Amino acid sequence: MAELGETKVITVRDLENKIGSKKFINYVEKCETDFKTQVKYISDHVLANQEINMVFLSGPTSSGKTTFSNLFAKSLTDAGKKTHLISMDDYYRQCEPQYDAQGRPDYESIDTIEMELLHENLMKIQRGESVAIPTFNFKKRSRYFEEQKKIMPHPNDTFMIEGLHGLSDELLSYIDQDRVAKIFIMPNAKLISDSSILDQTDMRILRRLSRDVFHRGSTAISTIDFWPMIAASEAKIIPEYLKNADFYVNSALDYEYSVIVPKAREQIKISLKLYEEGKLPTSSHVKPGVYYADLERALKESRRLLKACNEVPRIDPIVVPADSILQEFI
Repeated sequence: MAELGETKVITVRDLENKIGSKKFINYVEKCETDFKTQVKYISDHVLANQEINMVFLSGPTSSGKTTFSNLFAKSLTDAGKKTHLISMDDYYRQCEPQYDAQGRPDYESIDTIEMELLHENLMKIQRGESVAIPTFNFKKRSRYFEEQKKIMPHPNDTFMIEGLHGLSDELLSYIDQDRVAKIFIMPNAKLISDSSILDQTDMRILRRLSRDVFHRGSTAISTIDFWPMIAASEAKIIPEYLKNADFYVNSALDYEYSVIVPKAREQIKISLKLYEEGKLPTSSHVKPGVYYADLERALKESRRLLKACNEVPRIDPIVVPADSILQEFI
């Protein structure tokens, strides 16, 4: 059973003291090194236990699962233990989602994953049989297969399965527990100033809305309006999945507040301005025919976050290394 441990506490004064100094680049490097040290610690464990051939990774949205998986797989592969990545997102069911009472689609439930196909593929892998890994197109909500994603298992290969439900009992019950490593990843930090606090949930919201705006054509208010669906799902599963984990990875980087927060702040300001001008587009996170699930709540939450974000000093995202977990969100 893994534990979150103590929450990192960063102050606005800490950030202000680092910015503008010649030591700032060293500060960024230290934050990145601390994260990669967590990757190496777990990869060393897998390398030292050759019987482990499957690694399961779970974490809530905007925790950095994709980057961690890539870094982890590279660490094992570079050490001579070829590692294949399997994303549970590619096993989404090819059907319309269920909606909550306010029109938010449910993409979070384990029922949205075609577990039968995933189980079948994992059993084939364990038997050393060739497997065709699917790819899921979220815009068309359809699945297809690519030749380059076929896997032919070899005796020394490792398979990393990552996704929100990567540590669910429904998935793990089919697997020999003596041959697996189980990882839970989530940022656990808060930023404090004289008048406000951004907790770890706030930081994931800001990470998520930054990603949604820049990579998915959403608006900040749309993401904030959708968050209650995410929160309701996570409240049910995070305790269970953390309990199932062997290792916990804290994906919070101290310096990210000066990178992610200012970018998210600008997007919140843009969304609020559009609303005030009567030009806010329909949310991309609701069923057809619905404008917003709860616009009043989303506006209130947007203004709260904006007020908290206004105190955070900004740095140019150019300082973020190419292999940083933060690249998922900028």
